Amino acid sequence: MINKRLEKLRQKMSNSNLDAIIIPSTDPHQSEYVAKYWKVREYFTGFTGSAGVLIVKQNESALWTDSRYFLQFEDECGDYNINLHKQSIPHAPEHVQWLCDSLEENAVIGLDFLQFSKAQLDYIKGIATPKQLLLKNVPNLIDTIWTDRPELPSFSVNLHPLEYSGESTASKIEKVQNKIIHAKANYYLFSSLDEIAWLFNIRSQDVDFTPLVTAYAIVGLEKTILYCNRNRFSAHAIESFLKLNIEIVDYHLAIPELGKLDANKKIIADVSSLNYAVYSAVKSQFIIQNSIAKTLKTIKNNTEIQGSKNCMIKDGVALTKFFIWLEKELETKAISEFEIGKKLESFRKEQALYMGESFAAIVGYKGNGAVIHYTASQNSAALVKNEDILLVDSGAQYQDGTTDITRTVWLGGTPNTALKTAYTAVLKGYIELEQLQFPKGTVGMQMDAFARVHLWKHGLDYPHGTGHGIGSFGMVHEPAQGFTTNPATSSGSSAHSAHQLTTIEPGCYKKDVYGIRIENVVLSVPIKQTEFGDFLGFKPMTLFPIDRQLINTSLLLESEKEWFNTYHKMVFEQLSSFLDTDEKAWLEDKCKTLE
Repeated sequence: MINKRLEKLRQKMSNSNLDAIIIPSTDPHQSEYVAKYWKVREYFTGFTGSAGVLIVKQNESALWTDSRYFLQFEDECGDYNINLHKQSIPHAPEHVQWLCDSLEENAVIGLDFLQFSKAQLDYIKGIATPKQLLLKNVPNLIDTIWTDRPELPSFSVNLHPLEYSGESTASKIEKVQNKIIHAKANYYLFSSLDEIAWLFNIRSQDVDFTPLVTAYAIVGLEKTILYCNRNRFSAHAIESFLKLNIEIVDYHLAIPELGKLDANKKIIADVSSLNYAVYSAVKSQFIIQNSIAKTLKTIKNNTEIQGSKNCMIKDGVALTKFFIWLEKELETKAISEFEIGKKLESFRKEQALYMGESFAAIVGYKGNGAVIHYTASQNSAALVKNEDILLVDSGAQYQDGTTDITRTVWLGGTPNTALKTAYTAVLKGYIELEQLQFPKGTVGMQMDAFARVHLWKHGLDYPHGTGHGIGSFGMVHEPAQGFTTNPATSSGSSAHSAHQLTTIEPGCYKKDVYGIRIENVVLSVPIKQTEFGDFLGFKPMTLFPIDRQLINTSLLLESEKEWFNTYHKMVFEQLSSFLDTDEKAWLEDKCKTLE
């Protein structure tokens, strides 16, 4: 089926005089996870990973993705005529140079300008121009092949209450308007869905696992326009927005309406997210800046921080009930990875304000745990027994926050020395980074190595970043701060500030044997002031025991044991009052002191 789709695409390319076409993973808003309508790359490859770029030429199809997905690509695309190009740096545009080098002068490259940001198009032009390669907008080419393409999302849009957001829409818009005044501009244009959801305090279900709304928005000094289909809003929501001088205009009118703005006006925009179709339609003068919303929303207010604390308790309770169930079930039978994931979801559903998973649960038994973004299907999931190693990476969306946690557990038997060494090095790396004290302004790339240094001592490493920002009933991977070795990404180059929520998740993987990862959400907090400025640190927010069976205690320092015991004391104190007698006894055993 995939090969036939590629054949049809090549025929359409020939009819349109295209020598190549670039198909990214994104939507018009540069989203990480996209609505079904925008899963074009998946349609032509069968590859379901969240990151990847497909290039189709008449004689070759090639897909670029990073090391998180190499094994997944082999599983999903091994039977198709698609070549895998392994990215050395995640998200790096390595495909552009390859494509331009492979084409003859004056060749034509097709792109849907809606799916490429202004910054991305500028980069491609810079590589293509010396060979006089032409970039051609082909917005409707796919529709003639993907005849049963899903519709754009039409779910109802809900207002996110102040009791969970902690700041009104009016207050947020005022901050944007102050920025407009300071820049001597007229408007501020927003296109990132997570920024729009935060700014207008709106949520929906346009994207799997992420409560976003498909929209554009432009904030003016007197009036704000939200480009999103009006029939998705209740009369109450429309009235509430009118009181704030916010008009709702249908989504499909965004580009033509923005194109009518006075050419003498000035518009602030972030070209890393603004797609080229919008950019080229607007006649007004752009002032290019990093989005104010991207910066503001990473700093959680007191309500959001308290909401996160509440979520971590609910998540900890659900995980406690889940792992008790798992241990009991495995005493008498094997259970599929798929069933385990569904059961975990069912325990979370019992918690107050639960709104869904924050991503597809990763339940990887033995070697499947080495597939970093592994998703077990109902038909091919491995059977889990009460032996060997299991990795469970999961999270949830609650109205008062978002969670993301990974635990690697030993189910039975005797782990070998090499496995315990790797697991202990991962644990030491987590502790090392979480206990770090650092000056305000330190960026993620500077801190990433602290989580790896203990693995390096044993000749080990892991092929992904060490952590990402996390939203408040928002994106589980929220820009911009994080930890990574790549300075070109926002998580590598963004400074950490107080009151941000970030994951710490070092790992270690051996193909076909095991996957190890330990992940908590942490809150950045002020620590002290010195002559060198303000220093920050991290406070763990996630509440669930870390498996002790795989720890080689002889490799731990006394300070690391102290951290381990202090953390587990906190876990028990925070969760025990929400558990029955048997559950409390189970948790107490898992949290006992490490000698």
